[in-house]
Amino acid sequence: MTKYFYAIGLHKDGGLNILNRFLNLANENDKFLIDERLKNRITYKNCSYYSNNIFNLFFILLNLKKKLKPNDHLIFLNGLPPIFKYKCDISIIFQNANLFREFYKINIIKWLFSKDSLRYLNFIIGKKNVDNWYVFSPVAKKMLELKLKKYFNLKIINFYNNLNLDYSYEKKKKKFDFIYPASLMDHKNHDLLIKCLIKLADEKIFPSVLLTLNNKEKIKFNFNYKIKKYNLNLYNYFEEDQNKFVEVYKKCSGLLYLSKNETIGLPLLEAINYKLFIIAPDLVYAKQFIKPNITFNINSVNDLCNSIKSSLKSNFEKKERQQIYFHPNSITINELIFKIL
Repeated sequence: MTKYFYAIGLHKDGGLNILNRFLNLANENDKFLIDERLKNRITYKNCSYYSNNIFNLFFILLNLKKKLKPNDHLIFLNGLPPIFKYKCDISIIFQNANLFREFYKINIIKWLFSKDSLRYLNFIIGKKNVDNWYVFSPVAKKMLELKLKKYFNLKIINFYNNLNLDYSYEKKKKKFDFIYPASLMDHKNHDLLIKCLIKLADEKIFPSVLLTLNNKEKIKFNFNYKIKKYNLNLYNYFEEDQNKFVEVYKKCSGLLYLSKNETIGLPLLEAINYKLFIIAPDLVYAKQFIKPNITFNINSVNDLCNSIKSSLKSNFEKKERQQIYFHPNSITINELIFKIL
């Protein structure tokens, strides 16, 4: 039996983190279909690289249909089911909540002209071809249960069971008050942050906040202009290498997390790993793995401002020990790879 891991489309952020975990646990017979944008960054020997365009992907899937044997296993790490029916087992590692318009509450016209609407069509066509579904959170599991009228194997993967709380940086003086690690996608809610910081600046309160935008996002966001116009204590750091990026948490006292919707909210877990003070929305996703130190109303600038002021006033003092909670029926990624797949 050969396991084939389809990872075309995964090349940055959370998707790349997932791919790297599977690569680290792969055996010598496993084969990976990788996005060509990672060609000089992935060194695993059994990798083939492909362009992520719709016509190319069609022929890749068609070729797999001819190539795969009944005892093989095809695992889609990109979260989308195949449009073809295969004679071997098909497993989906689902992580594409943004293809469901109602989840992110995106304007329907904007959604229809986005790639997410095409991904949703892909999901509708291909879901009947799947044998096993895997998700990374209770939020994602509940979402899929609503979308799949019939499913036999839908399990939660405890993807972060290897996190160990790091206490060594807790009492050191930090360079930044807060970090908000997020791209500039609409649901990440950067506008709320700017409105809050402007309001605080009017009150002569200037918390230092570190963003993580790439160069294109900085320009689109008018980063430098906002700093000068509103006298904001705003900084930016961008690093594609996740192992290098997480080191920046050591320089921050707290995490601001402002996203309107997530299935996981990985920075919440990364932040607790470095004992950051956590301010997050009073939403289900933000409380499924951790208990934030402060929660706020996602629709209220004033509530976010008060949360920031409270944390600054207390010098980021935590009232209770932080810990990570996992779903009792979840499986670890090691169990998935070595016992199930």
